Parts: sequence; structure tokens; C-alpha cells
Amino acid sequence: MGPGPNDLVQQALVARRYYLEGRTRIQIADEFGISRFKVARILDDALTSGIVEIKVHTPDSIDIDLSSALKREYGLEHAYAVASKSPNTTDRVDAVAKTMAELLASILTPDDILGVDCGRTLTHVTGHLHTLAPCDIVQLTGMAGAITANSAELTRQMAEIGGGHCWPIYAPLVAPDDRTATALGRNRQIQQARAKHKLITCAIVSIGTWQPGTSQVYDSLTADEAQTLRSQGAAAETCALLVDRNGKRINAIDHRRIGIDEQTLRAIPTVIAIAAGHEKTESTRAVLSSGLVSSIITDTQIAAACLQH
Repeated sequence: MGPGPNDLVQQALVARRYYLEGRTRIQIADEFGISRFKVARILDDALTSGIVEIKVHTPDSIDIDLSSALKREYGLEHAYAVASKSPNTTDRVDAVAKTMAELLASILTPDDILGVDCGRTLTHVTGHLHTLAPCDIVQLTGMAGAITANSAELTRQMAEIGGGHCWPIYAPLVAPDDRTATALGRNRQIQQARAKHKLITCAIVSIGTWQPGTSQVYDSLTADEAQTLRSQGAAAETCALLVDRNGKRINAIDHRRIGIDEQTLRAIPTVIAIAAGHEKTESTRAVLSSGLVSSIITDTQIAAACLQH
């Protein structure tokens, strides 16, 4: 026989106290003169009998299943596959940038130090970032791209939003030769920013595909240099650290790049990469395989492709 009227009424009362009124199991046990273990059994019975129905409403903008699968596949700390109703790449970029802004606003504290890479997608983040903990903001890499949308400007804008101190790097992302890179490295302001790199607790980085228009590193080189690196296997980059399609590092321009070194980047507890648009699919898979990042915010199309073998 199923539960009688008394049992059903008790289930309803106990469930109301617990789920709607927010009372603890001990408080409910005291009220009804039963043990807390009995309260637990009644709550289980309320679910079984259908008196209590639990619905989980997932956010419309994030595909929970894809996000969870991506997190498991690459052993990530954070993974968000962001859905967009529009097939337009600009809309997808804006959607993932909005999610990045929301994540930063929710996880950063005044005790954190945030590192910021350069990247076109990253420049969209500040448009959605309305609040930020007053933590220090450190530029991870030298400048590339438009004057109003390079990493120095992005770092400045984020520090202005949060009220923390800004540590910029006023130097190119890739120097023309190693002698120039070495000379720039002696600059006191750059040395101060680099000293902060070892203290960074969270970093946001972009993912570049090794083709024009989708990597600021690629666009910083001559056509011959870019083609030579392609012949050496370059397929993607983050923080101007090149990797091949399997995620293996290619250090051909390390002596010319201005920015955080590889081991320091790998030591940062939380490194969140951002990528959107179909042209970033292979490069995202490569960077995830490299282990250079610990988290990813991307669109559902890229997320699904990164799970295919």
C-alpha cells in the first residue's frame, strides 16, 4: 500500500518547512518531535510520491552539457560553451565576451592580481564589465592592434572600472629582433610589470589562429616570417606563445616576444582563454591541448568541435 493521508500531509508540511521556509532538518525535527534522520526519509518520500518536484532551470546562454563535457575532456577549472542565436561571428564574440565579464565580476576579489593579454575578442569584455573588484591589473604581453583596443588600453580600462592599480607594458608584442627585445627588457617600467607577473592569481588570454586577421602575433610579423613559422608547424598562439596543432610548443620567436614567460604563465592558478568564431576551432583545440590555460570561454560550435576525435 502507498502512503496514507497522514503520511502525505506530514510529507507536505515537512517539505514546505524545508524547501519554502528554509528551515534546517534539526529545526524541523524539533518541531515535529522526530529525529533528523526521519526528516531526511520524509523528504525523500516527498520526492518519490510527487509532492515535491524539483526543476533545474539552466541559463539560456550557456550549454550545460557541452560545458561539462569540455571541462572533463581537458581537465579544466572553468569551461563555458556559450550559445548564440545568431550565426554571425560578431554576435558570438560579443556573447562570449559578456560571459567572460560576468565570470570576472563574480570570481575576483581585492586580493587577486589580474593579468590581461592582448586580443580582439578580449577588447569586447570591457563593454560588459560594469563592476570589478579593486584588484591590480597587469599587462601580460606587449601591445598590438589599434591604439584604442590594444592590451595597454584594455588593462587601463579594467583598472579604471575596478579602481585597482594598473601595470602596463608600453612595448610591442613582438620586437623586430632579439637585441631590441633585450634592450626593451631593461626598461624600468617593463621590469616592474614583469615582476608582478609572478604574483598574478588570474589571467585572461586570447587564442590566435595562425592566419592573417585572427592572430595579432601573425599580423605583427612579415609575410615571410609568418610563412616560415607555418612551415615549422605553427597553428595557434596565446600570449604570443606558439603551439602546433597538437599543442606542442614552438619557441622560434620566444627571444623576440615581450611578455610573460611560459613557465610563469603555467604557474598562474587560473588562466582563462577566450575564443569565438569557426576560424578559431583548430587553434582552440591546440591551445587546450598545450596545457597553457586552465579554463575556456568559447561558443558552442567550437566546444562541440573540440570534443570530436
